[in-house]
Amino acid sequence: MQRTPTTVSAPMPVHDAVLPQPDTIELLLQQSKRRTETVPIRRAFVQDTEDVAALIQKPGPLHQLVRHEKALDLLLLLYMVTSGGDFGAVERAETWGRATALTFETNGSAGSAVSRLWNRLAALNLVARGTRGRLAKVTKLREDGSGMPYTIPSGGEKGPRKDVYFRLPFDYWRDELHKRLDMAGKVVLLIGMSLRQRQFSLPQTATFAGYYGISEATLRRGIATLIKEEVLTKTGTERYPTNETVTGWGKRTLYAFNPPYDLNVNNKDKAAMEAAADETPGATLAGLGPSPWLVPPRLPARSGPEAEPTTQTEGGEEK
Repeated sequence: MQRTPTTVSAPMPVHDAVLPQPDTIELLLQQSKRRTETVPIRRAFVQDTEDVAALIQKPGPLHQLVRHEKALDLLLLLYMVTSGGDFGAVERAETWGRATALTFETNGSAGSAVSRLWNRLAALNLVARGTRGRLAKVTKLREDGSGMPYTIPSGGEKGPRKDVYFRLPFDYWRDELHKRLDMAGKVVLLIGMSLRQRQFSLPQTATFAGYYGISEATLRRGIATLIKEEVLTKTGTERYPTNETVTGWGKRTLYAFNPPYDLNVNNKDKAAMEAAADETPGATLAGLGPSPWLVPPRLPARSGPEAEPTTQTEGGEEK
């Protein structure tokens, strides 16, 4: 995939006196000081769980941003730049305006435009607003919309389900995928990454879409956009037993992310991939190809693998 240069960018046709969007984002990427060049995001942002006697799963806050693309863009930038300390960011409104391409004005009007987006995110309990001197300070909160202070996700298999997380690579911005994808594509990208599987299904049904609080049409558009932009690839089909058809068999499409967006893999799939070196040519490796029909179908929204344990520093970074 061709990477967009970040050192020197052509000036914007109208506002050529201000720093262009790609260069503004690159400064934020460097400012984050993330060694892995990835951003950890709790799965609860996409689909939340309640650890009670009977496991309850519900759509995460993402579905409430489906009609507010710039707010999602701004939130992901905040997630990226806040990698430690109190997880707060103090930036000029003009910086956020350029980074999201919301506004390139320098006459003071950027403040109100950006403030409206922060207010929307604050209403969802995803950020807390404050001030530092004459500048606004925005602090990220727990991704589940609970309003709780942000903590580093442990991601451990024995930890709480709310600490399971996936990673969004810096390539999302450096390849300008944030500009090439429409809102449906961004939503399905985050859903697919949250599944944390090498291969996975995305049943284009109202039931599956409902697990994430989105419409079937949004799911279909998102899949089509990701395939068009060569982020997602169809890897085959899978036959599985079900009581929802007259024959007792169903068929679904399997997908996989293309590099560099294939970085989220759970422990089970990772172990299978590592064991592949010990297999003879042509041997079938469980977990890497279409599942045998004897394996019951897994709907990722109902049950998902936990994240692998990692040694972390602030901001979910690996040591």
